Amino acid sequence: MTTKTALSLALLVAVPLPACKRKNDTDNPDVAASYRGNNKYEGDVVTARSRRDYEDQGVAISPKTLAAIDDTIKTVYLRDLERCLEDQMEEEGTRFMRSVFTVQFDIDTEGQASGAKILDIWVKKQDAKGGDIGEVDATPMKECIQGVIAEWSFDPAPERLYSHTYVGQVGEAF
Repeated sequence: MTTKTALSLALLVAVPLPACKRKNDTDNPDVAASYRGNNKYEGDVVTARSRRDYEDQGVAISPKTLAAIDDTIKTVYLRDLERCLEDQMEEEGTRFMRSVFTVQFDIDTEGQASGAKILDIWVKKQDAKGGDIGEVDATPMKECIQGVIAEWSFDPAPERLYSHTYVGQVGEAF
């Protein structure tokens, strides 16, 4: 390396270059305005409304109350639902069954549950390894679930009449 090259490199390292910042159009808050009418993709652009007006949705249930209802079902009342399946197992003469169901019921402002309706249910017999053998009549399970829910109460109670939908599953496979 020659002395001249070494001197040039030393100057480049020793003398910092000034930082340059180019003024961009992106600093302009309405940069898109310059493209309106000149853009071949104008027809493909989807824009959103900046504001929507909604009707009053009414009084809501507190998220803490909703969480407490779910927690109470999972920690306290799930055992009632398991008992319903155990009763059905006894009727069928097997210890290997499972059930999946969707039930809707109301909870009043005192915390009392009522009006349980089974929206969907199936009950299946299983072999000892958990494989399905076949479906059985779900009527006893349905009646039992509706009966036990009528005895449930929740604390804290919802602030207004509340219709709760619960998807449950009980049995050996779960």
